[in-house]
Amino acid sequence: MLRLDHVTIDTRNAPVMMGFLESILGVKEGYRPPFSTPGHWLYLDDQPVIHLSLTEREGDFPPGIFNHVAFSLFEFEPALARIKASGYRHEYYDIPETDLGQVFVYGPEGVKIELQYKRPI
Repeated sequence: MLRLDHVTIDTRNAPVMMGFLESILGVKEGYRPPFSTPGHWLYLDDQPVIHLSLTEREGDFPPGIFNHVAFSLFEFEPALARIKASGYRHEYYDIPETDLGQVFVYGPEGVKIELQYKRPI
């Protein structure tokens, strides 16, 4: 059986990236093994689902290298309140022929997060 374990994001500014991900997704920094390179692990439900790796890079991520990562929402209203309070640009879409909606949130360094949710019937 195969399942997604985590996503790694290279970042120039870990505090800003962690603040974005915490405010949008509710992740919290947790234990990270003492690797020789600097980084952070962010947890959801006791699982380290986002790994941040510190990097040096002149500009933001160019489009196409990493388009977005998607998470499912179980409580849309609290998540929407966090998104609006964050001040980050966001867009809503319906997924055609489904009962799903999606919110794309655009964060620092060109990172884009998708949040899928069940639309009210």
